Order: sequence, then structure tokens, then C-alpha cells
Amino acid sequence: MKIGILSLQGAVSEHELCIKRLNLEPIPIKEKSDLDNLKGLIMPGGESTTLRNLLKNTGLWKKINQINIPIMGTCAGAILMGNSNEESLEKIDIGINRNYYGRQKDSFQKEIDIKDNGKFNGIFIRAPAITNIGENVEPIAWEGNKIVGCIQEKHMALTFHPELTDDLKFHEMWVEKLS
Repeated sequence: MKIGILSLQGAVSEHELCIKRLNLEPIPIKEKSDLDNLKGLIMPGGESTTLRNLLKNTGLWKKINQINIPIMGTCAGAILMGNSNEESLEKIDIGINRNYYGRQKDSFQKEIDIKDNGKFNGIFIRAPAITNIGENVEPIAWEGNKIVGCIQEKHMALTFHPELTDDLKFHEMWVEKLS
């Protein structure tokens, strides 16, 4: 199974390693034609404004908006998937607040709760927050009482970085929905 990983900035190689560990084929996505024949797309963290500009400059923004490919977005990827005060792809019905947890120096690790799966070491780097969810959105992860991960159909938005851990729970959860 071919899984695209947006390769313009962010934790690209870390997501590639996760996909390889799942015995799937990671495909780097740098231009529109790279999106053909994929089962899913991962949009990694990075800086959301820069990522948006890079997507637009390469034509990927328009193509991702036109196709109905399952997306896993982490941190900046989640910002671009949801509904924020800035232009987004609106692939998942969530409100999201960019830099909710503060600046880079405010980044942290904390054990988070996962629906039906216990605990996970959440790594939050200048992280956004999910501020509200639509009725068809299922919360799957919490930091205290804040939703930090959710699914809508085959899309997953996470405000933290699961790719920076050795735990594949979230990648596995998303890949299961692609079958």
C-alpha cells in the first residue's frame, strides 16, 4: 500500500520510518503528480503558514482540495485540515487554534489518554488546540479535558507528534481505516 507523505517541510523522515515499520511504502509528495495512486496522505507538522504557501506554490493545495484522499494531519497538518481563522483545506470539521499552547519554548511532553487504547506519550511542539468538533467527528485522544486527536471518516487530525515516538498506535489506527 502506497502512503504519500507531504515532503515540503516538517517531520517527513520520521513519518516515513513509521510507514516503513508498518510494512507500507512511503511516497514523498513534492508535486501534484506525486498524489496519483495513493491510499492515503500524511501532512506532517512544521510551520502552517509556510506549509500553506509551499502547497500553493507547488499547486498541491488545489489538487489536495480536489481529490478525496484520506489524510492524517499532525500539528501544522491538522491546522491546515481544520477550520481556523486562516485559509484551510477544511477536510475535517474541527475548529483549531494555532499556537494555543504558546511559543516554541512552551513545548512539552505529557502522557495523553487514548480512546480504547490507554495512554500515549504526547509530544506537543508549539502545538495547536482543537477548540470544537462537528457532530460527525469522533474524539480519540485527550490531554486532560482538551481534545488533541480526532477522526472524521478516513481523516485524522492530531495536535501532537506521534511520529517522534516509537509508538505506532496512531499510524496503525489511521491505516486500518484505509483498508
